[in-house]
Amino acid sequence: MARISRKNGINGQIVDTGKDIFRTAIYLRLSVEDNGKKDADSLENQRELLLSYVADRPYLELVEIYEDNGFTGTDFERPDFQRMLEDAQKGKINCIVVKDLSRLGRNYVEAGNYLEKVFPFLNIRFIAVNDNYDSVSLTSGEQLGATLKNVVNDIYAKDISRKSGSALKMKRVKGEYIGNYAPYGYLKDPKDKNHLIVDPEAAPIVEEIFVMRSEGLGVGTIIRILNEKGYPSPGRLRYERGIITNNNKKGKGLLWNRHVLTDLLYNIAYIGHLAQGKSSSCLHKGIPFHWTDPSEWDIAENTHEPIIRMELWEQVQKVNQSLSKAAKSTQGKYSDLPKRENPYGDLLRCADCGRVIKQVRSYSTSKKRGTQSYYTYKCSGYIELGETSCPKRIMRAADLDTAVLETIHKQMEVFLDTQRVLHQLTAMEKEKAKQAIPFGRLQKLQAEITRKRKMIASLYVDFKDGILSQDEYLYAKETYQSELEKIEQEERELKSVHEKADSINVGERKWMKLIDRYYNAESLTKDMVKAFVKEVKLYDDNSISIEFRYRNEFEELMQECERIRREVA
Repeated sequence: MARISRKNGINGQIVDTGKDIFRTAIYLRLSVEDNGKKDADSLENQRELLLSYVADRPYLELVEIYEDNGFTGTDFERPDFQRMLEDAQKGKINCIVVKDLSRLGRNYVEAGNYLEKVFPFLNIRFIAVNDNYDSVSLTSGEQLGATLKNVVNDIYAKDISRKSGSALKMKRVKGEYIGNYAPYGYLKDPKDKNHLIVDPEAAPIVEEIFVMRSEGLGVGTIIRILNEKGYPSPGRLRYERGIITNNNKKGKGLLWNRHVLTDLLYNIAYIGHLAQGKSSSCLHKGIPFHWTDPSEWDIAENTHEPIIRMELWEQVQKVNQSLSKAAKSTQGKYSDLPKRENPYGDLLRCADCGRVIKQVRSYSTSKKRGTQSYYTYKCSGYIELGETSCPKRIMRAADLDTAVLETIHKQMEVFLDTQRVLHQLTAMEKEKAKQAIPFGRLQKLQAEITRKRKMIASLYVDFKDGILSQDEYLYAKETYQSELEKIEQEERELKSVHEKADSINVGERKWMKLIDRYYNAESLTKDMVKAFVKEVKLYDDNSISIEFRYRNEFEELMQECERIRREVA
């Protein structure tokens, strides 16, 4: 790490006296998903402050900005915070800069754990600008101050939870809208943020959706029509209006999906009522976030102008109930047919959109064979959104299993071949070393090193006792030291053969353990995939690519072969 002067405070000019550069991450957090908020903690103000801070310090090289918009500081389950930790573990960053300690978190136990254990373990320098906290130049007093600030932040968060909980409950009961965003088709009233008004741009789309559903169209069909017409989804509309959150960074790539559309078709906001309190948490009571039962919702009627007339609403609810009943009636119809385990889980991904490839069960019926089930793999994006999301691809499960199993077997064969070559080359290298070096040479060198070191140590005693003059002492010491360095260099060269071989033994043992267990496997299993495979990608031409686990160890094995081959040639 760079050596930093401990004399100056964090807001003063810190002098970098070393040559190292800190690979720096800026971390921003905002609790409320409302980009229009213009206070000191807004994302824009945090970003401006920290960019200026980093720019003034040449030893801080900005690598990336991590941003959690709309995430509480009372826990650390935040997408970009977790991504930042992963990058720290990979060595991509070794310094984190935040506005103040409350941006890191308001739970003093967990925040203290990161400051005192996690970040030091990862060799991460942590800077909180406004709190004058820098882990490189930290004194015991500053450490105590940081602990007290974390306690205060935790108490503050719990106090806010206690006070706001009852206040928000009263607002919901009175029919005041308290959501971060207005429902799709509505806007927050500029004159009263707790009142909804109709959005002239999106309201007609909502009405069209209800009309299509009232005519009996399925959710999948409606989704396809909406995406084909280019109607913006709720997330995309917020993005286009400048409200950027962790959930809508895809922007125009955010399409309508089943979850969003289903919620919309059941939302009583469209007939002028409000149902709030659908989720709940209570920090000061230790109750985590959870979805509440509909019986616990706070319902307020006639709170704003409806978009959907009551007759259309009732017709849509009848269709919803009818289709839901029909779907439930088919559940269990084929429960007697054998089921197939999906061996891939979320390791099988679409090469185009990156979504998980799902295993789909289908049925065929004939007079001779009766009803039979068969399995295929399809992109979840294509299943839900059609070709507007991803090119069509369908692969039979049996074909994919065969291809993956064959590839794993080939990888095992390549490893065994490489291992055999390595052992042959290693034997040749050791034989060459035996011929070039007399037996027992290494032991003799080590004994000579010990003797020389004792002689160097005794010289100083002779000098202090007056047996040697200063010139004699310095000359003898330099001579012995030179001889010692030559012997130690020869010792290192002799040891290198064994050390290089040992360096790949761990990876070799991992592969051999897997081969012993799975070499004779005739069918693919979930355990086998998990043991060998890091990721499988399926392309639109039904070709696949596989990224294996322990790839680095395998490459080291091949590199060692090549090294020895050059040396024994």
